[in-house]
Amino acid sequence: MGPQPTYILDEIAVEQGHEVLRTPPYHPELQPIETCWGIVKNEIARTCDFTMDNLILQLENAFKKVTARTCTGLIRKTREVEDTFWRDDAALDKIN
Repeated sequence: MGPQPTYILDEIAVEQGHEVLRTPPYHPELQPIETCWGIVKNEIARTCDFTMDNLILQLENAFKKVTARTCTGLIRKTREVEDTFWRDDAALDKIN
């Protein structure tokens, strides 16, 4: 396995006293942004007439559907999924 890529974002985060933690790929249930995009896409699909003018209008309305309350709920749900993964992993360790 070759060297891991370096990202400027990581360097900036370290300079500011933070650490970037990445979730595993191919686990959308650990990516709250995936659900946010789903909300936006579903909202646009409800009012789609396949014109660019309508898309621009609908994007603003769709983004308003992703509220602070929505994000709080998504983060809570992600933490519940993480906790389940940790519990399942610990249970597997006991079996092995």
